[in-house]
Amino acid sequence: MSTYTASATLDFPDIWQEFQNITDLLCAHNMEHEPRKDAAFFSSPLGTALLVPENGQLHIHVTANQPASFNRLKHDLTILIDFITQPKTIEFDWAGDAIGATYPPDLRILDVLETAHPSPGIRRIRFRGENLAQYAVPDQIHCRLMFPKTHGKHSQAQWPKLDDNGKIIWPEGGKLASRIYTIRKIDILAGTLDIDFVIHKSPGPGISWAMAAQPGDSVGMLGPAGNGPKPASEYLLIGDETGLPGIARILEGLPTNARGNALIEVSDKSEIQILNAPQGFQIHWLCRNGDAPGTSTVLIEKLRILDLSAHSDTLFCWVGTEYTGFNDIRSYLRTEIGIPKSRLVAFAHWRRSMSEEDVIAAGSEKI
Repeated sequence: MSTYTASATLDFPDIWQEFQNITDLLCAHNMEHEPRKDAAFFSSPLGTALLVPENGQLHIHVTANQPASFNRLKHDLTILIDFITQPKTIEFDWAGDAIGATYPPDLRILDVLETAHPSPGIRRIRFRGENLAQYAVPDQIHCRLMFPKTHGKHSQAQWPKLDDNGKIIWPEGGKLASRIYTIRKIDILAGTLDIDFVIHKSPGPGISWAMAAQPGDSVGMLGPAGNGPKPASEYLLIGDETGLPGIARILEGLPTNARGNALIEVSDKSEIQILNAPQGFQIHWLCRNGDAPGTSTVLIEKLRILDLSAHSDTLFCWVGTEYTGFNDIRSYLRTEIGIPKSRLVAFAHWRRSMSEEDVIAAGSEKI
């Protein structure tokens, strides 16, 4: 078996201030962290990475056994570290083995099988695909979907590759729009995967594609990423409509004797869904009743009146909301309840008045 290696040295004046943020972000993208003295070692299905901060620089060493995994690993490190450093730009120049352009090893081409509306504001699309086992993991529940410029069946040649520097080579038709979604349900035996799309005003490329999607239309999928639940004596799940698919999937995957609370913000009672939850769970549906998405305080208000003291030492919390609510909820859980970072997974799934491209350009301070 061949082993491919590469390294890069980045000028990074703020490396010690940002090193923990880099570590946390890599862990949220399917990488296992092993602390080392004055360094951090990461392993993943793609390969391994050693990050060594030193004297205003960051030294990175990567290894992989497969060519496609090698380029994908370099790509992941490049975009994730670049995201942390925004709006500053850090130049990556990988030295080492060169193998040429490859398709990402996690690329799956999905075809629309059927569509449904579990509630008026949600369009659920069931996709069919091959080799989905990599995506059927409970602790990595998000994926990135890439949307072709036209509907219909699309072959592999119409999807991007990665070069030796981990940079994207877009197909002849140009850059594809993409968005991150939660995998609501996956059945590897049937080869199917469900994504819930939240219908809203001023839709971006993902919702626009989903609303026009017909059986047979193709999308590309990459991933998985995004931390899921950890074993705990009690659970607290909090989300708006964008967090609801994650909450629903987590509930279905928990042990039957699991206990806890789920706080779910929706526009009104018509958006309430039937969820398959353990008997010991309390589901709290909180309606905005006219407030615009991203402006309501119903989640933090309900959270503040919950009695979490009995299980605060072993409580696991998962949060997926708009940025403002996410910030308030995370701050309350960390500072007032005392939940450590190890038992809190919190995501800003979106930010009011900002597209994903705006957030990426602004960097990690905007999430």
